[in-house]
Formats: sequence, C-alpha cells, structure tokens
Amino acid sequence: MNEHLLSRFNGIQRRSMIAGAAASLVLIIGLFVSSRQFFQSYLYAYIFWMGLTLGCLGILLLHHLVSGAWGHLIQRLTESGARMMPVMALLFIPIFFGMHELFPWTRPEVVEANEVVHKKIAYLNVPFFAGRWVFYFAVWSGTAFLLSRWSRLQDNNGDAALTKKMKILSGPALVVFVVTVTLASVDWMMSLEPEWYSTIYGMTTIVGDVLTTLAFCILWLRYLNNDRPFAGIVTTRHSHHLGNLLMAFVILWAYMAFSQFLIIWAGNLPEENVWYLRRLGMGWNIIALMLLIGHFFVPFGLLLSRKTKKVLKALSLIAAGILVMRFVDLFWRIVPAFSGNQLRVHWMDFAAIVAIGGIWLTMFVRDLKSQPLIPLHDPRFVDGQSIYLH
Repeated sequence: MNEHLLSRFNGIQRRSMIAGAAASLVLIIGLFVSSRQFFQSYLYAYIFWMGLTLGCLGILLLHHLVSGAWGHLIQRLTESGARMMPVMALLFIPIFFGMHELFPWTRPEVVEANEVVHKKIAYLNVPFFAGRWVFYFAVWSGTAFLLSRWSRLQDNNGDAALTKKMKILSGPALVVFVVTVTLASVDWMMSLEPEWYSTIYGMTTIVGDVLTTLAFCILWLRYLNNDRPFAGIVTTRHSHHLGNLLMAFVILWAYMAFSQFLIIWAGNLPEENVWYLRRLGMGWNIIALMLLIGHFFVPFGLLLSRKTKKVLKALSLIAAGILVMRFVDLFWRIVPAFSGNQLRVHWMDFAAIVAIGGIWLTMFVRDLKSQPLIPLHDPRFVDGQSIYLH
C-alpha cells in the first residue's frame, strides 16, 4: 500500500475512533437518563451495522459462487466487512442486558395476557434465544474466516486450487446464510412485535442488507479509484456491472416490500394489519412516502440510464442516497414497535449510530490495511482485469 493511501486510511481510522469514542460517552450518559430509550436506540443502530456486516458476507459468498467481473474490485472490502463478525458479536452483549426493555415476550405478564405470544414461547424464550445467537455467530464467523484465510493463502502461494475450494464452500454456505439470517431477523426484529408474523420478512431483510453493502462498497471504490492499485484498473464495465447489480437489488427490495404489503392488505387480518397500522399513523406515513420515492422510484429511474451506471462518480452519488434510505428503512421498521403510531426521533438514535459505526469503521479500516487491496494470483483475473471482461 502506497504512503498516500496509507495516510488517508490512517485519517479515516483516527476520525472514526474519535467520533465513536465521543458518541459512546454521550450514549453512556443517555443510559442514565433513560435506560429504555438507550436500549431501543442501541438496537436500531446495531441492526444497521450488523446488516452491513452480514451483507458483506452475503456478497462475498455470491462473488465466489458466480465469479462475476464486479466481485474482484470489492472482494477485499467484503472480506474485511465480513471479518467484523467477532466485533459485532461483542457489541450484541448490551442487547442481552436490555432484553426486558426490548422484547415483550421476555415479560411473563405479556405472555400470559396474549394467547398468540403464549403459543410461541417454546421458540421465544431467553435460553433458546441465547443459544441461537451463539450458533449464528459461530456459523457466520467460521465462514468468513475460512474464505478470508484461503484468499490470503492464495496471495502468498498462488495456489489456483484455493479458488475452487472457495467456490465449493460458497454454494452450501449461501443456503445456510439465507436460513440463519432469516431466523436472526425474526429473533432480533420481528419478535419486537411477537403477535405479528410475515413469511417474507427475512428475505426482505437479506435484500436490504445486500443493498446496504453494495452502496457502501461503491462509495469506497469511488474513494479509492484514484490511488494504486485501483488507478487504471477500474473501468466503465466494472462500474456498469455494479450499477446493474445495485438496480437489481433496488427492484427486488421494492418487489418484496410491496408483496408483503399487498398480501397483508388482501388478507385483512387484525393480527397482521397491526404492523402497518403502526407504521402508517401520524408522521410515519411521511416516512413511508419517503421510502417509496427515495428507496425505489428515484434510484430506479436514475439507474435505468446506461450512461449514469458507467460513470463511477454518478453511481456513487446514487449509492450515497440509497445508503441514507437504508437508515430510514430500518428506522421505519424498528422504531414504531416502541413508539406506536406517533413518529418519534430521539437524539440517542443518532448517538448510537455514530458510536457503533465509529467502532465498526475503525476496525474495518484496520483490517483493510493489513492486506493487499486487490486479490493476488486469482486465476479468474489476469493483470488486474477479470477474464470475464474479455
């Protein structure tokens, strides 16, 4: 890594560390002001950064499975993001201490008063919840570790057989990834309102996580584009492929979100309608309209242009907008479980995002600096270019 790029990385790491430490201090003060609000804000922020971590692992698995031309440039970004699993496992610990504040099914009086929740208690109980947490992170961390280890070994010894090993692992691992992330989304998000259920909720979460990661990687690629080793390697074809992938997941997110709404609206069952009634009340309907426009119509319209997708600078602006909308989408999905029909934004929501984000980015950049930014000796790529571009 050249000195100029290393200096830029050190600057990001230093600023992230300072911002994370300052926000953490503010958040600790907030804990004494209102412990209930602290845990609610912390969960919201945690879900976003955990989604980015999971999205990195998902895209990494997809890249090794399909060997797309787009994956080579962002492989090391997704590897470093996926290796944040142990960090996120530690950051989950405060949520255990706040379970009584967050999850209604942990309160005996709620379970006894609600027949629907009472029937789910075999699954929704603290010991089983903790066991699933350990299992999820063991699977995700193990997968990220193996793929990263083999990739680094290939940097050192040039063994082409390691590419095949990563591809063989990625197939079944992707299936396990979908199942575990679906269950985790039920545990950490859907069970905030345990009387409600949706069979498409998990897949909507996965698509959102991947969309977050794609936007994040495009922004990083734009940031690194003028420095070696990326200078001269990134082509309009790479940008076009990433733009197409971004558009595909924007459409998929909209399709799943609308499908869930349409099915629940058509069924018109009280136990299902309550979720949307909370999110279409006073103020929340404005957020829903923002998502409709900013999360789908605007990026979709812009990404229809082939010219726009070929210009990395333009694509990065669209990615930045999508990343903002990902914060809004998770806020709309999580916070109404606590605030009901009334829109409420608390200062601890922002403090938690910066606190966890500062820690995440500090460790992410530290990991990114420890390896070549472009995979070496990968037989799928010759002289820095994908063989699938020729």
